[in-house]
Amino acid sequence: MVKKLRMGQIMDSLWIVLICLALSGFMLYKMGPGLIALIKGPEPLTAEKELAEMEGKYVSWEVKYPVDIYMETTKTTKVNGVSTGTKKHRTSWLVIDEDRGICLSIEVPAKRSDEMMAQSNKFFAAMETETDVTGSGVQVAGSLEVLEGEELGYCRQVAGSYMLPTEDKVYHIRDGSIHGESKTNIYGISAIGSFLFLIVLFIIVKTLRNSAKKLIDRYLEQHQDVTMEQLEQDFAQAQEINKVWVGKRWTFSPKMGPDMQHLLFDNDQLIWVHTESVRSGRNVNFYVRWNLIDGSERQVSLSSEKKCVQVMEKYEQFAHVVVGNSAEYGYMLRNDREAFLNLKYRNKL
Repeated sequence: MVKKLRMGQIMDSLWIVLICLALSGFMLYKMGPGLIALIKGPEPLTAEKELAEMEGKYVSWEVKYPVDIYMETTKTTKVNGVSTGTKKHRTSWLVIDEDRGICLSIEVPAKRSDEMMAQSNKFFAAMETETDVTGSGVQVAGSLEVLEGEELGYCRQVAGSYMLPTEDKVYHIRDGSIHGESKTNIYGISAIGSFLFLIVLFIIVKTLRNSAKKLIDRYLEQHQDVTMEQLEQDFAQAQEINKVWVGKRWTFSPKMGPDMQHLLFDNDQLIWVHTESVRSGRNVNFYVRWNLIDGSERQVSLSSEKKCVQVMEKYEQFAHVVVGNSAEYGYMLRNDREAFLNLKYRNKL
């Protein structure tokens, strides 16, 4: 008995554990390197560092000489499938790295475009007056990557229009992004992955804390007149329907709620059994619900209404139990308990 009920507990939560573990593992695997880089902080891209050695690392750099925008991306927002407008999303700039005597590519979100434009104006003003650019530049931080594809073509085109040479490899920093993921995504997805992992730990701890053996021992402590041998014998002769065992004296189930704090109850204490479906968004959950003489309730969730009905019908063998889903039964139990008990329960007396 204990072995079957314990296995039922494990199997009932196994699919949730596996799904949460798979999702958590995937999210943390994808976001883990970026999260570690964020925790460590960016490495300053100082003049003496070789770009090839820094490739792929999370770096910070001060942009002092932005030349021009070579590409701008936009983003269209939609509400219920209807476009609400298009706005600037990110801008990519051709910039000069004076220390290395080369051009780099810097991409910033739209909210920082004004900073870059102001710095560019300062740079060109200094060029006209043949003075140095004063003050600090625009601080950016992101992964140092190699520019490729369409973006590289646009960058070279703008560099050519200013008669600026470009290297065989043009390096690119996407501000606020690590390995192609934004900081918001890294923090958000990592938090979700960690939360799913905590759910797995919670389910495991709860299953161990409310193990079949512990719950049965608790029941025996509360019912000194019942022995383990009696429970074993009744369980061995019980009819099993969808992991619910209906015995002559007790009902057993590893999935019994509320809060999985129970494994069994005495059928003599049962006054009403019915089924119920509860809609949650697009999903429908199906339940068998048992009402007991002490006013408490037990429940089990099954995969279909048909299975719930099959369990409910097994209680028609008990003369003292009201069986069925009539709304009148629920109203009577709530408002005239004595009349409800007179329907059937007092037959066993």
